[in-house]
Amino acid sequence: MKHICIYCKQQKDESEFNREHVVPRMMGTYQNGFVLSNNQVCEECNSYFSRELENEISLNSMESFLRIQYGKPMSDGRKMRKERLSFFGTEGILKGLEFTPIVDSSNEEKLSFDIIPKIGILSVEPDEYSYYELNELPPATPEVREFLKGKDRGIITVGLSQEDVLPVLKDKGYLGNSYEYDNIPVTALYRNDSFITKINVLLDSLVRRTCAKTVFNYLCYCKGVDYVLSDRFDEIREYIRYGKRSENLWFRYSKGPVSGVDMPNETAHVVGYMLFPEDGKWILCGNLTWFGKLTYTFKLGETENYVSIINELPCTKMACFDNEKKKIIENEAVYVFGIR
Repeated sequence: MKHICIYCKQQKDESEFNREHVVPRMMGTYQNGFVLSNNQVCEECNSYFSRELENEISLNSMESFLRIQYGKPMSDGRKMRKERLSFFGTEGILKGLEFTPIVDSSNEEKLSFDIIPKIGILSVEPDEYSYYELNELPPATPEVREFLKGKDRGIITVGLSQEDVLPVLKDKGYLGNSYEYDNIPVTALYRNDSFITKINVLLDSLVRRTCAKTVFNYLCYCKGVDYVLSDRFDEIREYIRYGKRSENLWFRYSKGPVSGVDMPNETAHVVGYMLFPEDGKWILCGNLTWFGKLTYTFKLGETENYVSIINELPCTKMACFDNEKKKIIENEAVYVFGIR
């Protein structure tokens, strides 16, 4: 028997379809978890999403940072990659240093931080340094050499040995041939129990497509295959599956959960679809909140309803995925986004 995949829209044999979890398993598992298993997503698309989207951001996004803290347990020692997420110190001797989060179940926050190896050159501000990787250290100017003369701890290192650093400092003009600096690690100079970091986040196509796929899965789970196979969803479908973004699609990002949703706790996911007025018609929008902290809202496709026909609005749905009790709570209502 033949079926049509909701993503590639190709007709395939029943044997070429498998299970697709509405919420990716990397973001949590739940009692009676929502699954598309009735010949809705083909194995080829499913494997593509796992390999090219979910695996790519599983330790390389803000979502993965929240997953370490609030999601299902991960093995200790796993390090986050930094293509989409970077952490920097913001005060004192740590200002400008870059950190790598590591899974650490012994810590209350479920993570610890490694400092990326750097060399620090004392700056004009007291107890502040300009940090560089060894291959990025600029040549010392006469003004810098004069400033560093007689300074206590004018040069410090993080995660580097004297054997690595001395040849570079001499080559760049910071040290004479007979000079050795005091190799004190920066961690020994910072005496507080905690520190503040600045987080730089890159929201790229892989993150947005993973979010859109999660909501599109939920739309199919609620409304069925025939509904989501409509041509009205072809633009979001092609973006999710092939990364082709139409000018008609839009995405919005905000901190915290979507307003108006009664979450079971502060770390739940919220997945759903809602209504938004555009050019006189109601359009269907996707909404996704991860761990109660990050919310994405985006266009799914048009409806047949004009804004003036309030009584004919289709119902919209929201589901809360409780990451503490591992349960799912679903609500059905007409939920209108952005109307005052």
